[in-house]
Amino acid sequence: MRRLSKLLFAIAAPLLLTGCLWGPGKFKSDLVLHRDGSFVLDYRGEIVLQIPQDEFSPKPWTDSQAYCYVGKSSLQSPGTLPVVIAPPPPAPPGLGTPAPAYVPPKQRTCTPAEIAQQRQAFEKNQATTAEKKRADAENMAKMFGMPGIDDASSREFAAKLMKYAGWRSVTYRGNGVFDVDYHFVGSAKQDFVFPALPDNDFLIPFIAIRRRADGSVLVTAPEFVGGTGPLGTRAAGLAGSTKGSPISRANGRFTVTTDGEILTNNSEDGPSAGPRGRALHWDIDASSKKIPETLIRL
Repeated sequence: MRRLSKLLFAIAAPLLLTGCLWGPGKFKSDLVLHRDGSFVLDYRGEIVLQIPQDEFSPKPWTDSQAYCYVGKSSLQSPGTLPVVIAPPPPAPPGLGTPAPAYVPPKQRTCTPAEIAQQRQAFEKNQATTAEKKRADAENMAKMFGMPGIDDASSREFAAKLMKYAGWRSVTYRGNGVFDVDYHFVGSAKQDFVFPALPDNDFLIPFIAIRRRADGSVLVTAPEFVGGTGPLGTRAAGLAGSTKGSPISRANGRFTVTTDGEILTNNSEDGPSAGPRGRALHWDIDASSKKIPETLIRL
């Protein structure tokens, strides 16, 4: 299991570095699974392209960041950063006289002109760095079949989803948030995952239906979890594995209703009787730690 978790994170690493991962926002999802193997899946709510916007924003300057030294001027050519004075390397042991002890230069108060120039250099450097991060994130997202982080790419992606079965409505709201209405009628005689995104080669499904050899069906919802999301949940115990993981924004209820036999489930309250069979539900928020799962014999 640990080897598989490490492999998962090795595959996901490029997306984690940019923070570009799909996940649910506010939602309501219902799966009705019939004994004959047919099912109806509904998902209404938000799908979120998780983009840490602060990663693409230049860090703010404060005058306390300026540094100047006695006997040295920090005024330099425009656009360059102040030079940091480093101590000389120590002499190798046994080779001549040891180097004299390093005495750090004495810091002094910077002049207004020096502060202004250091601020100009800092802001230029921050703008360049932020733009590079944004370009890298957009290229990485597109490489994995997800939309770019600009509004035009996201609207084009929403239009593309509408060409596929089940997507009754997809609207890009802005800031990486899509409002969707998904309704799909299918058969659990074959494996099924939602969402199956066009051109996406890396996908953690919101909901997965997997048929077993004995005819039972395993339903899991890997993305319906709080905290650090599915990657963080599955990597519990792997040191440092959740560093940089996007925080889950899932908030809603997932309900599974079936007239089959519920063999196992990890819901909080267990099955309850209803007009269409027995129902299980999971309420998902920031504190949710369990990935919803149930095994049903049809």
